[in-house]
Amino acid sequence: MFLADYHVHSACSFDAKDRMADMARAELKRGITEVCFTDHVDFGDQQTMQIGPERFQLPKSQVKQFIEAMEKAPEGIDIKLGLELGEGNHDPDRAKRIYAMPEYDFILGSLHNLKGEQDFYYLKYESYEQCWELYDRYLDELIDLAHIGCFDCMAHIGYCLRYMHKQGFEASLTLEQFGRKIDTLLHILIENGKGIELNVANLLPDGSENPLIMPFPNVEILRRYRELGGDIITVGSDAHTVKAAGAGIREGYELLLECGFKYIAVYKRHKPEFKRIEL
Repeated sequence: MFLADYHVHSACSFDAKDRMADMARAELKRGITEVCFTDHVDFGDQQTMQIGPERFQLPKSQVKQFIEAMEKAPEGIDIKLGLELGEGNHDPDRAKRIYAMPEYDFILGSLHNLKGEQDFYYLKYESYEQCWELYDRYLDELIDLAHIGCFDCMAHIGYCLRYMHKQGFEASLTLEQFGRKIDTLLHILIENGKGIELNVANLLPDGSENPLIMPFPNVEILRRYRELGGDIITVGSDAHTVKAAGAGIREGYELLLECGFKYIAVYKRHKPEFKRIEL
């Protein structure tokens, strides 16, 4: 059985503390045999690693940890180097130059905040009307990001709901309400040879009170992507700790089979290779 986790954070991310080598060991214990480290580079958050606008080189911390992981990780796990590139549509030229760097195997394209606004994590949600309006603008920016294409797969579509839910709003991103823009987004990704991520960070109960249990994107959007001919998809735990490394990957594969997918994608130098889902 082949299992790959293509969304993993290490101590190179401002919101994680465990080193790549330790994360890789934890992944292997869960049966994961390929892992791609996708530490944050967000244009709107100076806490993250920064690449450019003057120098386009690998951050020293990332180089050091990757080499250490390659030397210390146990046999049986293949380690790839990637990024979670946030808000690429806010500085397209810089994003394109990062994507062209030859050292990276894989880049997730994500959106954690809208232009000139706070991260969705920090926003105060006060009404469903506010949530719907935010989704509308969020989809507009995802469409812009898809047109720019400075990534391999688009990360956690519908991400805002994580924080709406915590403040009491179950504002799901549905085809009934946003079908036209969702279809536009998915068509652009498919036509440009880009994929999507199945993010399983919220797929399993985490022990918290009233947990949000669902994948990103939700099942309705996953099925729609497949209906439209989308077949490039990665699965990511979005783990920020050793404890979470690889969690939900097997269950994510099961969900993909239920939604009509037969293969998952892994990457080397931005080129996808398809692996049959076998459980």
